[in-house]
Amino acid sequence: MKKTLTAKLALAGVVALALVGATATAATAADEPAAAPFYIWDADENFIPSGAERPWDEFILGSPSGTDMGAPFLGSDDATGVLVFLSNPGDERDIQAWKGRNLTGFKPDSKEVIYPKVSIDVLSGETMGQIKATGGVFSLGIAFTKGMNVQIADAGVAFATVTIKPGGAWSYVPTEAGAPAQPPVGEADIALEATTVAATDGALQLSVPANAKATFGAATLVGGLSTSTAVLPEFTVSDARVVTSPGWTLTQSTANFTSGQATIDAKHLGVAPKIISAGTTSTSAQAAQAQVAGVANNTGAAFAAASAGAGSIGDTKLSADLTLVAPADAPAGTYTSKMTLTLVSK
Repeated sequence: MKKTLTAKLALAGVVALALVGATATAATAADEPAAAPFYIWDADENFIPSGAERPWDEFILGSPSGTDMGAPFLGSDDATGVLVFLSNPGDERDIQAWKGRNLTGFKPDSKEVIYPKVSIDVLSGETMGQIKATGGVFSLGIAFTKGMNVQIADAGVAFATVTIKPGGAWSYVPTEAGAPAQPPVGEADIALEATTVAATDGALQLSVPANAKATFGAATLVGGLSTSTAVLPEFTVSDARVVTSPGWTLTQSTANFTSGQATIDAKHLGVAPKIISAGTTSTSAQAAQAQVAGVANNTGAAFAAASAGAGSIGDTKLSADLTLVAPADAPAGTYTSKMTLTLVSK
């Protein structure tokens, strides 16, 4: 539990009263006020939303607010005690009919209850073990009591509807402000049956646009050397091997640039691979480190790779930023080259 929550619980100064066997009868329907709002929070001060499945032994706290865990439950003047309870729907005000219970108490010198621990696994009751095993729909909350905890005080009860699965996992429906909790009017099972077919691997493919070409922009002198840039046309690696998903490796080799009899070695081409794809496309693909113009290794150089696993499945769209820095002895002219992309499975 967070230290902040521990401190809050300490400040609450909850006083527990003695628990005495219940002997009084439940209040009549005419005397029952509407249930107060009831929400559940976890030990990390997170609001637990309606329908979220939680474990049997989770530490949980009650609150009359879904936005302020420390909001107090307010007891009536006649209230002398506070109990946490688990009951069948409709039995919330019948103490004798409760399935489980535990002590909580008031903030010192007040009728306020803050941070009441409503953890299901610590409730005492002869049938709690059976409830964990078989599950069911119940009401979980707190009750303001009087007469040595055998009668319901005027402040009544605050509770939420909890559905417990066989084995103890549970979820709940909060009692919203101004609306009493409504127990379900019925429960039924519907059988489901589906026939599946075995998954099969698709193909690993490299797709480059027809007549793809990267044309460098006008050259400028940078540090006295002719420098020009381009962007490699976007292309796609598609991996549909959903069963084995071994991953893949992509490399590139670039030929020397030529213009007539003149040649510029491919090492003068800087290549900075980049991943364009996002969203539902392959999530494990990583671009390789950039090759720096002048010292580039553009023969079988790593371009990108995807590790084995489900993250390699899908389309990965790639490109690269290109920079050509011609050496000082290269004649001016228009040079051409070719980059070859090679895709292999891991």
